Amino acid sequence: MVTATFKVNNKILKWVLQIADDKLGVDWIDKIKVWMKGEKTPTIHQLQVLSKKSQIPFGNFFLSDPPMEEIPLLKFRTINNDEVTKVSSELLKMIDSMEMRSDWLEDYRIREGYSPILFVGMGKHNSQQSSEEIAKQILKFFNLKEDWNIQLKSNQNAFNYLRTIITSHGIVVETSSFVGNNTRDGLNINEFRAFVLIKRYAPLIFINTKDSQNARLFSLVHELVHLWYGKTELFNYNFQTDPKYLNKKFEQRVNKIAESIIFNKKYFIRYWDSIRNSDFEKIYKIAKKFKASPMATAITAKNYKLISQELVNEINKETSQFIVKSSHTGGPNFYDTLAYKLDHNFASAVINSTDQGDTTYLDAFNLLNVKNMHAYNELKARVEEKNK
Repeated sequence: MVTATFKVNNKILKWVLQIADDKLGVDWIDKIKVWMKGEKTPTIHQLQVLSKKSQIPFGNFFLSDPPMEEIPLLKFRTINNDEVTKVSSELLKMIDSMEMRSDWLEDYRIREGYSPILFVGMGKHNSQQSSEEIAKQILKFFNLKEDWNIQLKSNQNAFNYLRTIITSHGIVVETSSFVGNNTRDGLNINEFRAFVLIKRYAPLIFINTKDSQNARLFSLVHELVHLWYGKTELFNYNFQTDPKYLNKKFEQRVNKIAESIIFNKKYFIRYWDSIRNSDFEKIYKIAKKFKASPMATAITAKNYKLISQELVNEINKETSQFIVKSSHTGGPNFYDTLAYKLDHNFASAVINSTDQGDTTYLDAFNLLNVKNMHAYNELKARVEEKNK
């Protein structure tokens, strides 16, 4: 019996290795390299298995060129490095999912007579002001004081607190550490930490919760500053000694403004001078005081000329091994977790629209990432409880 084979174009095979090498394992990577050399030709069955394993549509293996991913957001990555052309399927899926939600909410709010979100693009004409002045304006917009995070109780989470404030002004903040509810489609913190989608009525910030609890705060504030300027971005800052930016001057300015929002210089230096410990220990004490990450604290201390780059590197080396990894045992109830990941205002809008008959249950299931009526009602109960 003859086994059907197909000579896949090497451009396709190279593309498969680029976007799915982390899913394939050594054996499959070696097979693909053999096919690229022309030493063997894959069977149709092998391509079907590879399609499932790599999560690449089967039909793509028969194309002459890789499909073009027309996703504008990918043009706005923070760091311009050698991996800029490599995009994981998880990132593509997450961008697609968030764009779908943002587009839906944009249409919903326009139809319901909402006003545009004033915060978006407010900073377009503020190029002459200092980073500290802009930080004050942003804090004032949200009715926050310069020492807002210092004043929080020791058991309060600054990220959750700020997220609540931001979303109360109509800005959508979504979070997750994997695509949908599939824990096998984990997001890579080395690929991206956050991104922001600029919309007039439904601007959206997405935070990769594979990052540590405190590190998420800087990502959230950084993307908030991008909203202030009305500039889309995919944030993949990795605390390099000398990071390369697609727009170096602008990104450095955004970082300084974010720094001033989280670490007010007056309070930072005051606490720094009051601590009688080594500089290394000071970093951790101040990070706890400001409820931020040790790395963000260390970089700020260096920018304030309090420590050297060598100490920043030391902190980076120590903290990089403690990036939070998702745990799926002994955690919160599934629906509590789902309700936390979803932006509360977005979930409420979908539920209201569905109850009014303007959105089908099937569309609502898709938007809210639930599979059936039982799951929808469980999530709805939690959203309504929060509305009380």
